[in-house]
Amino acid sequence: MFERISAIIADRLEDKGIIQMETKEVCAYGLRQIFSTILNAGTMLLIGVFMHMTIEAILFTIAYIPIRIFAGGYHASTPQRCWAFSAVMLFMVLCIVKYTPEKYFWHLTALSLIASIAIFSLSPVEDQNKPLDEKEHHVYHIRATLIMFSEIMIAIVIYILQFKHILMLIEMVWCSLAVMLLLGECKNYRIEKKKEDINE
Repeated sequence: MFERISAIIADRLEDKGIIQMETKEVCAYGLRQIFSTILNAGTMLLIGVFMHMTIEAILFTIAYIPIRIFAGGYHASTPQRCWAFSAVMLFMVLCIVKYTPEKYFWHLTALSLIASIAIFSLSPVEDQNKPLDEKEHHVYHIRATLIMFSEIMIAIVIYILQFKHILMLIEMVWCSLAVMLLLGECKNYRIEKKKEDINE
């Protein structure tokens, strides 16, 4: 849907002389990204409002997106599936944070520590459509590690301040990302396995 709308807008802009034919594809791509960002942000806010956890939805997104960019992980095959996957994940995370009894706080903390180890060990997990060269792999690993350390420091401060509700949210960021990394590794393994079977 966004591709068609973006193409129409780019055509109109070209017709009016606002952009050149050479830059029309770039303009259309930029418009698709803008529309996609608006949709994702709007969906995130709607889920937060529906769950009466708007602040938590925003905080999850702020903590998740930066490290996800550099850590990589599973990517859906289409933008629509990516949007649906992200929406379901956010809804599940908010449900866990909202309805998990406080007596299970340390269980979730232990799980998040395991998730942290997985993030440090696996990052970055590249997508087959956007492979990383050796230098990019090294840079992405360092950036993901630095962001992870920063979030751990913030989590320690939040724990000291006794904001356990927010701490659980950050811990769910790490658990969610670890799942995405593991799914990405599984997807890459299946693709490589298929290639090997075809070559044999």
